[in-house]
Amino acid sequence: MGSSIQALKKEHEKIIDTLKACRESGKDPLDSQQQLKILHALLVEHLDREDHMVYSRLREAALGNERVTTILDRFDDDLLELTIAAKEFFAVSSTDTKRRMDHIRDYGTFFIMLKEQLEREESILFPEYERLSNAS
Repeated sequence: MGSSIQALKKEHEKIIDTLKACRESGKDPLDSQQQLKILHALLVEHLDREDHMVYSRLREAALGNERVTTILDRFDDDLLELTIAAKEFFAVSSTDTKRRMDHIRDYGTFFIMLKEQLEREESILFPEYERLSNAS
C-alpha cells in the first residue's frame, strides 16, 4: 500500500479519535468546543489533501473509464451529503441554543455518516486509486 494512502488512513483514525474525544468531552462545554474546533480543522485539511491526492487522480481516470466514473459518482453524492451534514453539525454545535438530546442525536448521526464514509473510502476508493496508480 502506498505511503500516501497509509497517511490518509492514519488521518482517518485521527479524525475518528477526535470525534470520540468530542463525545467524551460533552460534559465540559469549553473542552467540547475546543475538540470541535480541532475536529473541524482536521476535516478541512484532510478533505483538501484527499481531494488533491485521490479524487483528482480518479477524476482524470474517469474520463475514459466507466467503472471509475460510477465509483466517483457514488462518492461525490455521498460526500455532498456528508458535507451538508457536517456544516449543519458544526453550525449547531457552535451555539448553545440546541437542547442536549438534540445535540446528542445530531452527534450520533454525524459520527455514523462520517465513519461509514471513511470506511467506504478505505475499502473502495483507496484500492481503486492504488490499482490505477500501479497500472500507470
